Amino acid sequence: MIVIITALTGLVSPLSANMYYPSIQRVRDDLHATQSSVTWTVTSYIIAMAVFPLIWSNLADQFGRKPVYALSMLVYTCGSIGCALSQSLAALIASRVVQSAGASAVQGAGAGTISDIYPREKRGTALGIYYLGPLLGPCLGPLIGGYIGQSAGWRWVFWVLAIWGGVMLLLAVFVLPETHRRLVAKSHAIENVNIPLPLSLKNNNPLLDIGTIRFPVVALTMLHFAMIFGAYFTNATGLSLAFENIYGLSQGTSGVCFLPSGVGCIVGSVTGGRITDVLLRRHSIELQAKARYVTEAGLPAGGSRAPAETRLGAMWVGTGLFLCALVASGWMLEYQVALAGFLTVQFFIGAGMAFTFQCLGGYLIDVFPTSSARITGVQNFWRSAWAATIVQLFPAMLESIGWGWSYSIMFLLALSSFALIQIVVFRGSMLRQKYGPAESSAI
Repeated sequence: MIVIITALTGLVSPLSANMYYPSIQRVRDDLHATQSSVTWTVTSYIIAMAVFPLIWSNLADQFGRKPVYALSMLVYTCGSIGCALSQSLAALIASRVVQSAGASAVQGAGAGTISDIYPREKRGTALGIYYLGPLLGPCLGPLIGGYIGQSAGWRWVFWVLAIWGGVMLLLAVFVLPETHRRLVAKSHAIENVNIPLPLSLKNNNPLLDIGTIRFPVVALTMLHFAMIFGAYFTNATGLSLAFENIYGLSQGTSGVCFLPSGVGCIVGSVTGGRITDVLLRRHSIELQAKARYVTEAGLPAGGSRAPAETRLGAMWVGTGLFLCALVASGWMLEYQVALAGFLTVQFFIGAGMAFTFQCLGGYLIDVFPTSSARITGVQNFWRSAWAATIVQLFPAMLESIGWGWSYSIMFLLALSSFALIQIVVFRGSMLRQKYGPAESSAI
């Protein structure tokens, strides 16, 4: 129940972004805006999605998950109502910031909740289930938003989101229990095990969390996160433009064409989470068998705990799929290849992105198990900051160099970050021992 509610609450952020995409051209015409200025309704949302999870994640680790869920859904609902009532582009942009501020809370708090209630060896599978909510956004958002915008107008897209936020607010207040291990231990007189004490106001600073970028393994992981997410988000932003201008589809039909990418996200998330758990358990069993052997032989015993980098072992599958599908998509649009082939490639973009995110996200939580919400907020900050930058540059890139080369640039950036993260895959444990952070023994 906890995972399902968390997943449904996590759905609001991508749903709010993706339901809006099919209506961008209608908003531009209705509010008499230019294409570059209306893009700020997307960029402002991403910027807020980068900044506010840092605050929410700190609050979630300090005061608990339940109050953060409730307060954030209240903010989100108010922002959605503001979007629906906006009469100018400036008002819509401001309301989108408020909407994103509330929706983005679960980006970090959700991972914290999963870390609260699942042990390390089962966490990847649980994260795969949890991410079904956030990853359904790219699948359901454009489909629902396309038909709502076409039949009832773009304002009703935000009214529907406001209703969804209100339902999630009621679930957070009346159904969702508190899961923070320190607070649960205190209320039930359970001994604190591997649970850090509350931070002082001075140390509970989001800027200190951003400073984790000083660790080499964190910096390289965040870089790959950002390049993959930026390319994926830019692709999603440009799809509505491609479907209507290149393939001549209606707004509602354009929404249906987002389904392959969303289905791919679901497949990649569930598969990736399960595979990373299997890899972790298998490696742990091998190390335990080796430890028993060397002990019986009278040799110095080694560690029997699989390193966190084990989760990255299968990442090449997801990233390889994503990179090949990304560059293929760009040149398919450039040469206006048949829609069926283009949609097939979109499935692999979603699957590759979700698989890669499972590997990277699970790895960071294993390295920071007692501050999982905060480290998830940090990775969300860096990936969203880059996504906001590349989304804003994308219209100018299309105008100057076209679809093929625009996608090729994103492909080369993601390929470079993938090459660099191999340092973490093969030398991450050594880098953490030398430069930090040391992996916690917390479950």
